[in-house]
Amino acid sequence: MPISRRRPLVLLAAVTATVALLAGCATVIDGTPTVVLAPNANLNVVGDSHSPFDTLAKNALSDVMAFWQTEYPKISGGRALPPLKGGLYSIDGATVVATGKIPGPAGREGCVAKKPDFIIDNAAFCTVDDSIVWDRDPNHLVGVLTNRYGPLLTALAFAHEFGHALQYRLGIFDQNPLVIDTESQADCAAGAFLAQIVAGRAPHFRSTPAELDQALLGYLQVRDSTPASNGDISHGDGFDRLSAIDDGLTKGATFCYSPTYFDRKFTERPFVTDSDYLSGGNEPLSQVLDPNDTSKDPNAGGLQPDLNRFWTAAAKLVNRPFTPVSIAQADHPKCGASSTSQFGYCPDDNTVYYSSAFARKAYYSLTDKTIDQNNGNVTLQDNQPADFALGTLFATGWGMAVLHQLFAKTIDGAGALLSAACYVGAYAKNINVEPSSSSPQFVLSPPDLDEATEAMITLVGSDQAFGTRGTTGFQRIQSFVKGYNQGLAAC
Repeated sequence: MPISRRRPLVLLAAVTATVALLAGCATVIDGTPTVVLAPNANLNVVGDSHSPFDTLAKNALSDVMAFWQTEYPKISGGRALPPLKGGLYSIDGATVVATGKIPGPAGREGCVAKKPDFIIDNAAFCTVDDSIVWDRDPNHLVGVLTNRYGPLLTALAFAHEFGHALQYRLGIFDQNPLVIDTESQADCAAGAFLAQIVAGRAPHFRSTPAELDQALLGYLQVRDSTPASNGDISHGDGFDRLSAIDDGLTKGATFCYSPTYFDRKFTERPFVTDSDYLSGGNEPLSQVLDPNDTSKDPNAGGLQPDLNRFWTAAAKLVNRPFTPVSIAQADHPKCGASSTSQFGYCPDDNTVYYSSAFARKAYYSLTDKTIDQNNGNVTLQDNQPADFALGTLFATGWGMAVLHQLFAKTIDGAGALLSAACYVGAYAKNINVEPSSSSPQFVLSPPDLDEATEAMITLVGSDQAFGTRGTTGFQRIQSFVKGYNQGLAAC
């Protein structure tokens, strides 16, 4: 996991997050279906506390290793999967904080033997002795995220770490790739394992779509913080990491370890202006809601004028006119029958309506984390500012306008929502560029793409906005990623 306070000796764990549709074997007793899972795994773990967390870790690693025993020959030229030579290690990070030492036999693990505090708030594959080691303390990162976002978050964390073990076996580290390349590839490997869960073939894990979305939110908590420079880029932002998970899920293990996988592009980038850095990449709420805002640049305008700019130009490509969309404040949109809706597009007057209360909630919707440098304890912070979370709602409204105006399609149903999410991705790609004085334009700040990614899960499908319409957060993310990577033609 990316921890800013230290540079570990090996690749850090990257908690990847997702869960799967409820599937697989079931029995029925008194009419109630019950999913039958395998008994707890019996793996040898040095320092095993036999706590619920260590049991979860063993179940996850058991399933992951069984999966790769089948898949590894497909990526290794037919060779069987070699076992971990160094084994598995569980360590109480709080003891390390208090004493500076690793108690007992676990202290022999290759990486912590060199630097004990490496393990605090981490789970990692260690290249020193071919081992996997983790911090089981419930107040440290993996434990806190598991408690908030569910056990499959941790399961996918270990799937990611075993992805590094595969790189070690394939000799990928010997090629000196960029860290972000190997981290993304390990995320892809975790996505390939996720497909096993979706298919109902993972012995110890099942879940619901809602739990899948929770796990995705947990994954966003281990994205890189906005780097100070390009040299600080390591694991990728949340968008990079979720798109890698999607690669593995939809394209499979062989794609993750194909010779061309490192050709992928990344969106993580540092701040380039002091003002953007000092604001955390956020403009005030009033500016997001100002349809004529020119605070970023007198020639560029604000979000709403830029959305009209983008879609007017896009409409010309299909030889159709686009009538600029307006925004207006109202407790409820002036169309539709939902009493809960506080944000939506009305085709009759070509207006996106928003309530002030919901707009403020959307603006302050980001969850972030802090790590106490004295003891490693992690605290999740809700309701943090995120200007492009609210911006993503507006962009989704414009996507509905595109469906209505350019293609005379319904703006109801799952298809409309997923198309709009795809359009948001294409628009985000257009404005996710560094600001240029020679060509002023409304642009995203480095954290904005992650704000949009979280908003696709939490805000866009909420009853107060567009509703789920039978879609999941993961599906909306997939559509958003598709629009960003493939453009309008893919939507």
